[in-house]
Amino acid sequence: MRWVRIVIVGVFVLVAGSAALAGSLASPRGDAAAATSDPPELTATAELRRMFMKPGQVAIAVTNHGDAPVRVVGVELVTDSFAPLGVQEFDTEVPPSTNARDMITEFGAATCPDGTASKADPASVVLHVATEDQAVHLVELALSYPNGTLDRLVREACAAQAVAESARIELGELTAAADGTLEGRLSVTPLGDAALDVTEVRGSVLFEVLAGEKAPEGGGVTVTLSFDVVRCDGHAVGDAKHPFGFTVWVTIDGGDPVAVPLTVADDRREALWAMLDVRCGERE
Repeated sequence: MRWVRIVIVGVFVLVAGSAALAGSLASPRGDAAAATSDPPELTATAELRRMFMKPGQVAIAVTNHGDAPVRVVGVELVTDSFAPLGVQEFDTEVPPSTNARDMITEFGAATCPDGTASKADPASVVLHVATEDQAVHLVELALSYPNGTLDRLVREACAAQAVAESARIELGELTAAADGTLEGRLSVTPLGDAALDVTEVRGSVLFEVLAGEKAPEGGGVTVTLSFDVVRCDGHAVGDAKHPFGFTVWVTIDGGDPVAVPLTVADDRREALWAMLDVRCGERE
């Protein structure tokens, strides 16, 4: 029966070896995860970079205080103030420096226990960081608290939620004016009993928006808008992150103005691009 025991032992060794190999391949870090490098010395802050961000984003600025570069491959914002979105993938090298590198990170719907007066709860970021030995470290960093940046984002998000529940904001069809600019009508219509008004309309990096005649309408308001081009250089046009990042300031029942992004339908965008081509061609 000795040969039977040999076969059984051999099969056990083969199965055990196969399982170990499969486990190694299944691990996203493989042998690198067992490397002996220390976690990198990092700090993080929450920042606003308005030119590069759209609503629902915050810049997590990471500074590397160590001696070697690291690569951030994932970021997770952890706080009760925003609905969790999990780990967001990155591939950003952060060299040793006093200068931070930004990770433009999305956040979820805001929690607004005190309405538009809500403030941010304590928050941290969990960074997935690869070091030079290919090890991936999980580094959790507490953000400062109280945090003015997150307070502002919570306040803005809660105010935007309040406006969305109270108003329908629409940009009507754009038509050409005699001077080659475009004109359209902004309508702010109440969805309930609140009285609405518009205090300001602001353009983007490429387009100027001027507010003209304003008229009350059914508890809301309509505003005549004119659009013109403010930048024609190729760098500005080609690199514009939010060419249609228009903003409307709306008041509810006479309260403080709330900044709300203006949605621009596809046909309005096409009209604006067409105007840009013509107006910039005239300036050459």
